[in-house]
Parts: sequence; structure tokens; C-alpha cells
Amino acid sequence: MTVHFIWDFDGTLVESSQAIRDVLVLLYQTYNVPFDEDWVMTYIIKESIGNLLQKLAQEKGLPAKELLAFFNREQEARDHMIQLKPATREVLQKTAQKGIRHYILTHKGKTTVRVLEELGIASYFTEVVTAENGFRRKPSPEGLEYLIYRYEMAKETTYYIGDRLLDVQAAENAGIRSLNLTCSSGKTNQKIDDLSDILDLLPNIISKQSEIIL
Repeated sequence: MTVHFIWDFDGTLVESSQAIRDVLVLLYQTYNVPFDEDWVMTYIIKESIGNLLQKLAQEKGLPAKELLAFFNREQEARDHMIQLKPATREVLQKTAQKGIRHYILTHKGKTTVRVLEELGIASYFTEVVTAENGFRRKPSPEGLEYLIYRYEMAKETTYYIGDRLLDVQAAENAGIRSLNLTCSSGKTNQKIDDLSDILDLLPNIISKQSEIIL
């Protein structure tokens, strides 16, 4: 039985925090809203950028769709700032050698595949699901359920790897396990401090795969 790793993108596979910060500074300036950097950056880590923009729209009477379109457009203009997280390439390579299949589910838009190609890791991914697919945003499990159904994934050997609570929640809602860079370990989630920790977990993940086959 195949092990499947579904990955979040920003903050998980790649480091894009500086680009995101720059876009948010510009957005707040454009709409004449004071920018409390510490509060904003903490909020998007605990929640999400989507939730931040919804909150901003409600509190300031601004159009939420316009804010999201602004953010997406300006973020894509800064794709050149995105860099791989430490150990990303090594983890993808070594897990792929073990037969693990890789996918991406992200809120990022249509330029995601181009960024993956420029970073030299696009070939590792069977499918990349972005905002362009039109699925409801996480923690809705819609995007995960699409991948699970399309590739006939066994939920017992499918993991969603992310960096925020909504990633853990999306995995739980889809009935799969998660590996997460910030959320504490629990019944369905395993906290990792760095992507390289995944390599340490591989023996257990692969042994679980073998147990299910038996």
C-alpha cells in the first residue's frame, strides 16, 4: 500500500514570509489601515491570511474579494523571493526513493507550478492543487478529499504536511493524519521541528504501511 504525502506550500516546503510581509505592508498602506506587524504576523501563523483579510474587511468595511485579489496579485509579483526550506529537496528525494508519492494542496494561485519548476522540485509532485481549482479554503477538507478520491489513497497511509492549525484541522476533517511544524502532537498529528524530522519518522511510517498490507 502506497504512502502519500500531501504538502502545504508557503511556510512548509518554501520560505515566503518576507514576501508575504511586504505584500501585507503594501495592502495596509493602500487601504489606509495602521499596520501592527507583530500582531499581523502572529495572527496569520495562528490562523491564516484568508482569515486576516476577512477580519480586516469586516472591521473596516472593505470588500473581502478585492483584498484577496490584491494580496494574490502582489504575492505573485514577488515569487522571485521564494526559497526552499532547509532540507526540502533532501526530504523529497529520499522519501520518493522509498516509494512515497507527493502532492501539493495550497491556497496559493496559478503561479505555484512555475515557482516549483524554478526551484527545481516540480518533478516530485504527482499533482498540484491551488486556489485555481476552486475548492473551499482550509480547514475545509474539499481539496484533500479530491486528491484522496482521485488517487485512491488509503487514509491510514496518507499525511498532510503543513505549518498551521488549519492544516491539522483540514487533515482531521478529511480523516487523515498530519505532520505539522507548529502544532503540538495529538491523536492524529505529529509535530515536527524541521522537515528533516520526517526522515527520522520514515521507519515508523513505512512499518505502518507494511502492517496495513499484512
